[in-house]
Amino acid sequence: MSEKENPKNNLDVIERLSKKYFLEIEHTIPHLQQTLFDFQNEFYKTWKNTINANILLQKEFTTKSGLNSKLPDPIQKMLESMNNEHYKFRSLYNKNIIKSIETGKENIKVWNDNATTFVDLNQKIMQYWISAFTLK
Repeated sequence: MSEKENPKNNLDVIERLSKKYFLEIEHTIPHLQQTLFDFQNEFYKTWKNTINANILLQKEFTTKSGLNSKLPDPIQKMLESMNNEHYKFRSLYNKNIIKSIETGKENIKVWNDNATTFVDLNQKIMQYWISAFTLK
């Protein structure tokens, strides 16, 4: 076994396994993201096509059957108003979701930017404790 393959201590093993772990994640995540995006896109297209196909089927049925499919004006206005309110709600909801994700991303970025500071602080604390308990 070469020097690189034979770890000197437990921390070398942990470091090697950590590198392997994160390399696998860095390789897998983009593929998972693309797969989820493709799945979501197919689901959306299926949902949209199903709704549109049902609308066309209902239009054809009412036309061929001779049924009166005209909604009274107050009902039309109510449906349009409900649709407008629903659109406003979804717009606000989506803005809130995006803002929450962006805020979380910024928090993680700040933590990551300050990770070196935390390590430096912990090193100083560790050195203080080691010096306090080391016999001279």
